[in-house]
Amino acid sequence: MATVKIVDPLTFYGREAIQLLERAGTLATSLSYCHTGTDDEHQIAEVGGEPGLVPPLDDVGQLADADALLIAGSCESPRGAIVQEFIDANPSTLVVSLGPSTGLVDLLVPAAGPPQDPNERHLRVAHPALVVLSQLIGCLRHFEPESATVAAVDPVSVSGRDPVEQLARQAAQRLQGSEVTELIDGQVLAFTAVAGHDDDLNRDAASLHPDLPVAATRTYAGRFHGNVAHIGLVFAQPGSEHELHEAIRDDERFAEPNLPLLLDAATDSDSIALSLPRMSANDRVLAITAMVDGLRVGGALTGIEILRSMLMQ
Repeated sequence: MATVKIVDPLTFYGREAIQLLERAGTLATSLSYCHTGTDDEHQIAEVGGEPGLVPPLDDVGQLADADALLIAGSCESPRGAIVQEFIDANPSTLVVSLGPSTGLVDLLVPAAGPPQDPNERHLRVAHPALVVLSQLIGCLRHFEPESATVAAVDPVSVSGRDPVEQLARQAAQRLQGSEVTELIDGQVLAFTAVAGHDDDLNRDAASLHPDLPVAATRTYAGRFHGNVAHIGLVFAQPGSEHELHEAIRDDERFAEPNLPLLLDAATDSDSIALSLPRMSANDRVLAITAMVDGLRVGGALTGIEILRSMLMQ
């Protein structure tokens, strides 16, 4: 067992990670915490079911006693530079980032699950849609996937707690017929959808699947939580809808494929919810929709799976 330090435990991802670590029970001998916020004071929080204080990260030495670092915030503040300094100076220390750590993205390698290279020690969890794609590719590998497309539909919670509250205020203003005065990343998202930048998705997809051509798009939708991914796979070997359905049913990571597929049913779940697989007339092109709790799949749950696999080597 190991000592794990969680950076920014009060974020959405941090709270999920703490709950999952408590459920796992045997992963860490001790948990400690720090925050990279601009507030110089200790943050008051319920951590591990007990009231506690989360100190600010003011010195790289605060991270030195950890066997593994679990990063649950964006690390964009000046204190995030301390995390970056630690990562640069400690190539062998295990670092796993949950969700978008925009301040550290160039230092961390995307991962959709435990990496095949045990020497890779600085990792960040890939986007939920790419995690789903990787799980599907593994599940259906005997059909020999040749190429893939991913259309990711993201909620505002991918950017943290503040946009969730901003979305509620946007919705209230639109319902009242008022001008929306508070934007989310420069956009009105209440009751609409916006196609956004996807260079990072395509770059990570190429890193995760260097031998499989993948094209990805991203849309931001006006909802609070839950990630959707519309996935297409082209196979070298034909397969019927029944054969693919059975292969998916045999994989414990997926819920029973079904229709209607409701996003509300996918949140607060560790499973990947899938629509029924649909095949082209030549039985080589699959279209399927996936819904997940993106705070877990492609978030805290995937990150802890990576952490466990690396610590137990």
